[in-house]
Amino acid sequence: MLVGIVLVMIAFNVALPISELSHTITRGTLGIALAVVMLAFLMMITRQKAITQVVGFLSMENGLFLAATSATYGMPMVVELGIALDVLVGVIILGVFFFQIRDQFDSLDIRHMERLKDN
Repeated sequence: MLVGIVLVMIAFNVALPISELSHTITRGTLGIALAVVMLAFLMMITRQKAITQVVGFLSMENGLFLAATSATYGMPMVVELGIALDVLVGVIILGVFFFQIRDQFDSLDIRHMERLKDN
């Protein structure tokens, strides 16, 4: 929890010089987006279960999307629909992989997969 708080403080301090150049209402969103990305990296690194790592990956993607939309004042609708389709297909593929992993190992804990790497 303390590491997450430190990461949020670092994210806002890094984004502060960039957000001072902006004069719109989206001034603080770059810091929020960077904090979401850093917290998602933390979640992907520290969690043991594959599902929580995928949640971290999806959170990171959402943070990057928030940074892109706040820095460019929005995106065209075609780009947004393309990204939504990409995320939908990715979630479906990850769901199939999770079901296959659970069938093979009877668990989604990544320690079982690390034992295969060691052998």
